[in-house]
Amino acid sequence: MELTTRRLLLRPLRDDDARAIALSVNNLNVSRNLSRVKYPYAIEDAREFLSSAHGWDTRTRICAISFKCAPDELIGIIGYEVLQSGRFDFGYWLRECCWRMRIVSEAAPAMVINAFAVDLLDRLEAGYHTDNPHSGHILRKLGFAETGLIKEDCLAQGEAVDCIRLRLTREDWLAQQKGRAA
Repeated sequence: MELTTRRLLLRPLRDDDARAIALSVNNLNVSRNLSRVKYPYAIEDAREFLSSAHGWDTRTRICAISFKCAPDELIGIIGYEVLQSGRFDFGYWLRECCWRMRIVSEAAPAMVINAFAVDLLDRLEAGYHTDNPHSGHILRKLGFAETGLIKEDCLAQGEAVDCIRLRLTREDWLAQQKGRAA
């Protein structure tokens, strides 16, 4: 699956993305906001992550984020993953040098449209650490609504951190689309 936006290409992950993933995530400023990513993060960890993709549920959609003008250069990852609980968890990360470029604000709507209009999912869930309010702003702008505050283990920080959980249903998303069209 490939999706395009004005500036971006959201494309399948490839084995040759391992180096870019390792370089990006082996930055505590990035990995501290990701619950399931350890720090330090080596190229072997990135290779293991990429090889695990072959075993993901077929409804999982995880994409490399690249600029259209540099499609082979991964600058982040975005997608939704089917977890063992059966819920679809939406998430993303970017290289630190790409923060504040509104990249996730551009990529995330494309993934949400794919989830609800193409894959016909019933809902997406997401979360963000309370010390990362920018991520919460992006999710709320997409229409996600808060469902609660939990403690979630964060491998990079080595402790449980406060995490706000959110949910967006297909029904709510469709209502938003009708409201925007009116």
